[in-house]
Amino acid sequence: MDLFEVKSSFSGLADFNSHLAEITDDISNLHICIGITQFSESEIINILSARDFSIERLGEVHRIQKSYMDDDEVVNAGFYFYYHEDTHSDGGVLLFYTNQRKTEEVENTVMKVLRNQRGVYYLHFGANLFRDIRESIRDNEDLAEITEFVADRTEGSDRPCRIRPNTDRTIQYYAHDGWKTLEELEENYGVRPRYLVFNIPNILKFKISRDGIFSYHEGDLQTLFNYTEVAIVEALEVKEAFDSSGFEMVSTTDELSVPTSTPAQIELEKPIEFSEIDEIKSRMTEADYYIINSFEQEGSVHMSSKVYDEEREEKFRLKATGDQISIYPQKEEDDLGSFLRFHEFIQNNVDEEAEVDA
Repeated sequence: MDLFEVKSSFSGLADFNSHLAEITDDISNLHICIGITQFSESEIINILSARDFSIERLGEVHRIQKSYMDDDEVVNAGFYFYYHEDTHSDGGVLLFYTNQRKTEEVENTVMKVLRNQRGVYYLHFGANLFRDIRESIRDNEDLAEITEFVADRTEGSDRPCRIRPNTDRTIQYYAHDGWKTLEELEENYGVRPRYLVFNIPNILKFKISRDGIFSYHEGDLQTLFNYTEVAIVEALEVKEAFDSSGFEMVSTTDELSVPTSTPAQIELEKPIEFSEIDEIKSRMTEADYYIINSFEQEGSVHMSSKVYDEEREEKFRLKATGDQISIYPQKEEDDLGSFLRFHEFIQNNVDEEAEVDA
């Protein structure tokens, strides 16, 4: 399927979204991919160009395209890209719109950038963000339903669970009572959403996924854009937590400088017990973190360690106390993507309610 057509110029995100709402009949299977970056708009454009995206400026929106090979066939992937600037600091939120296939064109182009490019990452939908959007929909739409979901639980998860907590499980559900059923499964089986499908009768049907993607099915697009705003606000808050960290060499004499690092903080809802440290370290190793010079001691600081993120090729230092994990950068140009990947790891393996302290 070719990328849908739009007018030639836009004054901003509101103008672009309003235009899409007007041409809804010409759009099907719209996906909105959300990312976070520490880079400026011009730097992101340069990154996309270096990754062989062609770029056409449409006012404040860009049309970007890239070809890739799939089983000896050339596939053309296209998106409309908007850079949502963070007015408080450098960087911002990345929004990619397309009606092409999520598992093919999206996964093989834009998601590769968000997963692998230094200084960017996708917006991970943790338990709290899923809950925020659910509550926002419930507050505004009396008849809203969850009609489909997939929820899972990993073996050894610390999420509260009444029934067989050590079981690795995935549950797929289709029915109009999905809202209540999901709450029951969360409480009894300790699962958390992988994706949710919402139906607001006669208004909108759409899906949200753990990897930061909204997928439109049918109905009023403007209503969908209202809920993407919830995710944009969350993305900016997460980024500002990273911005609060820093690293610099401070001169103490004319000949001597010492490194000084200010951490980003991850606050835990469920305090870490000292007895859990070995299991956390084991899971870090499985997730391609290499732990260097680790020190553990029961007390005010449970664990202090240097860590090498093998996937992002970044180093950081962490200190874990009962209810807080501090992430210390180890160089001036630190990688936002490495911080966000570790935050996702904490939500998936330590405390799903963990939130950055902005």
